[in-house]
Amino acid sequence: MRRERRIDVLLATSVTVGILGQWLATSYVVTDDLHVASLLTAVPELAPATWLLQTLPVFFFTSGYAHGGEGSSAALRLRPMLTFLLAWGAGLAVLSVNGFSLAAIREILGPVLQPLWFLVPYLLLTAVAPWLRRAVLRYGWGTALVPGISVALVDLARFAWPELGWLGSVNAISAWAVPFLLGLAWRQGSISGAWLLSGGGMLAAMLIALGHYPVDMVDVPGAPVSNIAPPTAALLAFGCAQCGLAALAGDRLGRWAEDRRIAVLISDAAFPLYLWHPTALAIISLATVQFGPVAGLTSPPTSTTWLTLRFAWMPLCVTTLIGLLALARPRVPKPHAGHSSL
Repeated sequence: MRRERRIDVLLATSVTVGILGQWLATSYVVTDDLHVASLLTAVPELAPATWLLQTLPVFFFTSGYAHGGEGSSAALRLRPMLTFLLAWGAGLAVLSVNGFSLAAIREILGPVLQPLWFLVPYLLLTAVAPWLRRAVLRYGWGTALVPGISVALVDLARFAWPELGWLGSVNAISAWAVPFLLGLAWRQGSISGAWLLSGGGMLAAMLIALGHYPVDMVDVPGAPVSNIAPPTAALLAFGCAQCGLAALAGDRLGRWAEDRRIAVLISDAAFPLYLWHPTALAIISLATVQFGPVAGLTSPPTSTTWLTLRFAWMPLCVTTLIGLLALARPRVPKPHAGHSSL
């Protein structure tokens, strides 16, 4: 089977932008103790920028497309996760021995374990992809309406009755099932990117205007409502618009994507890249704790000046992440040339 480089380009773009967004907004602040802070808390005016930096819907959308043909082995995707958990099991012991308080360890674990909230649903969806593919073949894009309506109903229930907030965990599966199913439908040619973009965009804007949902599309520590923890109807609508834009872009990439070999490398490593990228930032930050607050790294993110300084740390973040992937890389056979690692 011929590999579709346009999917590699879309997936690589979504992963790269998502990682950069996380690195640019999150800081392990060193004061009397260590705590996690977000630039968006200090500079809420940057919230609209998260519409560009929140790319998880495209990750699930392209994954759905990739599973629209023959499936791939879920066991190969479990290995990086098991390696990650074992590594952080040892990391906890190292942190304890070096005098980090229980509160500080909890702060450290928050961001580094966050990818599991998205990768676990991803594993579940890819595991049942053959059944989802058959459902989409029979019912088309309308299959995505089932989890989509579920997200809306859960939001209505938990906003009307706060004691039912635990229902939000249901959205952790159903919200990501929608772009995954839309990706399957795109492969079968049964969706319109233009309709998804316009309809999803207008619905997202309307939901935010009603006042129940925040503008930002990422998790902001201390915010009363998050669009992503758990996923909300606003994030789902935004994700549909983003999937529509990805479909339109993918339909136009054509031969331009054929020579983008870097996209293939990133696409093949998408799962471990997303899994390990918060750890890269944590390692760099913890390595400098003894020096006190370091400008743009472990200093409080209070202004756009801090953001400018954080850009200077990006090369080190990239280098550390590449090193982590090299150390954690499982020794498995390479996938067939016609399939992505997803």
